[in-house]
Amino acid sequence: MEHTDFAVAFRNGATISDDEGLLATMRVQPLGDLIAPSGAIVACDPLTAIEPKPFAQRIAPGRYPILLGVARLANGDERVACAQLRLSDAPVTRWEMARLESQEQITLGADEFFGYGVDAGVGCFMDAQAAAALDARYERDESYDEALIDALEAHRTDSWDHANVALDECSGLNVVLFSSGWGDGVFASYWGYDASGAPACLVTDFSLFG
Repeated sequence: MEHTDFAVAFRNGATISDDEGLLATMRVQPLGDLIAPSGAIVACDPLTAIEPKPFAQRIAPGRYPILLGVARLANGDERVACAQLRLSDAPVTRWEMARLESQEQITLGADEFFGYGVDAGVGCFMDAQAAAALDARYERDESYDEALIDALEAHRTDSWDHANVALDECSGLNVVLFSSGWGDGVFASYWGYDASGAPACLVTDFSLFG
């Protein structure tokens, strides 16, 4: 499956287009750091996902910046094209679709892909420990999604929004949320590996350009 040219999507001032001529100018929007104490990363719709699973690929525990590739269209509309968890500054030499452990042995066809479903127009990155903390919040308060929506609305820009929400003040566990392209759908994520084979980033592609 083809994906967005991530090297262009995360370069300020770059232009990108699709086969139908949709042209956009890109800019990079930082959203702060993700706290990842376990190194098991979850990407999902945090408003609707139930007990989401982390990707099979693990990273070193730490804190890592989250960046958005935001596309400004000719009509002035802005949309989030891609979201990136940046692990290092090393150049990416290959991309590989991110898989859950249960998906590792499955062979995909040319037009098939793994991705997470979005039903609330929002995606996120969080550590597996944060996902457990979020589930616990929902168990205590079924309306906690309203707090996340309020956090998103507080950082609304034109036609997209974002939030970096602390789930546990002591540990710093957080979830970083952002609008998902045109809205709902199923979206693939990709690990970018450097020349040594180490993961340099994780990017979710919101299929803005095709």
